[in-house]
Amino acid sequence: MVSQRKKKVVLIVEKQPNFTQLLVKQVMFAGLTPIVAVTGEGGLRKANEYRPDLILLELELTDMDGLELVSLLKEKPHVEKIPIVAMSTFSYMKYAALYGGCDEFLKKPVKMIDLMSHIRRFIHKIEVREPPRLKSRTG
Repeated sequence: MVSQRKKKVVLIVEKQPNFTQLLVKQVMFAGLTPIVAVTGEGGLRKANEYRPDLILLELELTDMDGLELVSLLKEKPHVEKIPIVAMSTFSYMKYAALYGGCDEFLKKPVKMIDLMSHIRRFIHKIEVREPPRLKSRTG
């Protein structure tokens, strides 16, 4: 049941397998549960099924425009308030994404430190593990 789950869920809607794997690893490292969809239709279905806490969305999908998916998500009362971080290789998509209902935009290639910052920002009540820091050799 959605309301009883312990871990926060991040839906990753991304068509590129290598980048998807990288996102999944980062989400898992943060102590979150990743759910993956490779199409807009799959993203819509999984958003309705899992009701994730955050959606990471590639705007250039194979079956529909990412902004069309955002529009469809915003029409659904039980998923309309889920934060959406849009991603694209095209920086000019930023304004269309934000105007179209996304909460944030990241230009690809995405810097993982920026991604983790946005995950922290949108998932407030979660402990995101920090990467290990190197100890200095002073003294």
